Amino acid sequence: MINYEINCEIEPKLISKLRKSVGWNGMELSYSKAIKASYFHVCCFLNNELIGFIDVVSNGITDAYIQDLIVHPNYQKQGIGTNLMNMTINKLKEDNIYMISVLFDQSLLSYYQKFGFNFILAGQLETRYEE
Repeated sequence: MINYEINCEIEPKLISKLRKSVGWNGMELSYSKAIKASYFHVCCFLNNELIGFIDVVSNGITDAYIQDLIVHPNYQKQGIGTNLMNMTINKLKEDNIYMISVLFDQSLLSYYQKFGFNFILAGQLETRYEE
């Protein structure tokens, strides 16, 4: 049975494993600190296995940044990502956050547009992270 948990207690190694399943770097050491400072996150479990995760960084007033929407490849296209996004957007709206941002690959534009996101020009500087 699929279970969604808001602001769940989660071990960084489980997030790292999920990140690696979609081809991202694990960042396990970083998550041991970051999850404690997270504004809001949702974990999606199937039989105690983390299969989905979303995290939000925010100042709690004007801006929120949705990061790390991750769904394990074996469970994609089943509505899990959509559920995670809807839960997150609803929470941020309840908290009266003025603006919600998300970075995504151009190939995912139509996915994010269905939630009401507009495409804007932005800048990003990526530093090298090794783990």
